Amino acid sequence: MLGFHRLPHTFRPAWRPRNPAVLPIEMLLATVVYAGFQLSTGMVGDTRDELVGSPPLIAASVVALIAMTAVTCVRRSFPVTSYLSVVAISVALIMVLPDRTLGFTPLYWFAIAALAIRVTGPRLFAPLALGLILEILVSVDTRLSFPDAAAGPGGTIGVVAEQVANLIINYTVLIALGKYIARNRAQELENEAALGRAELEHRRQLEAALDNERKAMARELHDVAAHHLTGMLIQAKASKTLIVSNPEQARELLTDAIGHGQRTLDSLRQIVGILRPSTATDGHGNNSAPQPMIADIPELLEQSRMSFASMTIDTGVNRDDTDSAVQLTCYRIVQEALSNARRHAPDCDVSVQVSERSSNIEVTVSNTITSDASGRGESAGQGFGIPGMQERAALLGGTLDAGLSADGSTWFVRARLPVGGKISRPLEVPA
Repeated sequence: MLGFHRLPHTFRPAWRPRNPAVLPIEMLLATVVYAGFQLSTGMVGDTRDELVGSPPLIAASVVALIAMTAVTCVRRSFPVTSYLSVVAISVALIMVLPDRTLGFTPLYWFAIAALAIRVTGPRLFAPLALGLILEILVSVDTRLSFPDAAAGPGGTIGVVAEQVANLIINYTVLIALGKYIARNRAQELENEAALGRAELEHRRQLEAALDNERKAMARELHDVAAHHLTGMLIQAKASKTLIVSNPEQARELLTDAIGHGQRTLDSLRQIVGILRPSTATDGHGNNSAPQPMIADIPELLEQSRMSFASMTIDTGVNRDDTDSAVQLTCYRIVQEALSNARRHAPDCDVSVQVSERSSNIEVTVSNTITSDASGRGESAGQGFGIPGMQERAALLGGTLDAGLSADGSTWFVRARLPVGGKISRPLEVPA
């Protein structure tokens, strides 16, 4: 199984607090600061003295603010009810406070914007119209209650028009702000959802690519095993003809045949059993021709020489007991690494080294970073090459690393494979 991390089922944007009481409490603090500023600067006339001399009025104001804070905490589940409750409490404050401006609090403004964020159509405009009408009636009535209210420009009509215009402007600005926030939130949610879908699709493609890689490896290794079985049968037949005339040579041939057969049988049991449990063909037919080995790597480089500025090769592995599956994997790793170098760093310098270290075959392919090389993490490809090579190495009990050198001038691919090529487990590709 591939080691993918599951994506969350829902997206919670960073701008949305998990606790719905966070913003109302912040608005409550803003309301206290705003009221203190109005009272301390004399913006509301002698209201401060009236409040100080009336403890019940202060207590009623505190209770009203706490009530508005509480009802705004349920704005996500009951946006209309929350807004209408805030309007009702604000109207009550306007009617009982000495100065009407103290009734228009940040909590009240927040309730309007919060309703515009979550509600559209008639469910938005009907409550807003009701709240606006109540605010106009209370504000005009409070303003006209002053003895000199009608003495200004335009008289009573001027007072009414001023209050209506102010409230309409306030509502319009707050509704526009709410809609702007709602649009940005919707866009961010869509972007996050699109990113999640793209990540899931890429992981699906990567899983499919690794699955196809397993099937291709199973087919190739099966063909290699078939080739060695043919050689084993030839040795067995030759030993049959020599069993009487040259028993010692016949014994050597049989010993070699048994060794080849045992290794081939082990490979078939382990690799085909893990990678390709079904017996269905791939639609391309069987190919009994020998598969590429380490000895074929120089020819592979010669075929690719025109794509690079220079090439160096050192293949010092000539052991007869190197498993054919390991040799095939070495060849495929070099082939894929050259393909990546050709794609990402054209006209670069390439070096290929195949050596034996402590019963392991080490394959290193490195290339210089050219000026027009594309970023390895932002290439136009699908990013399946390195996971595919890691899959091949891991299935034979080896490892594969890829990355930049310490000075950042060279990209390298280094694989270490056991000579015997024992199967460990399928690779878990990190998400």
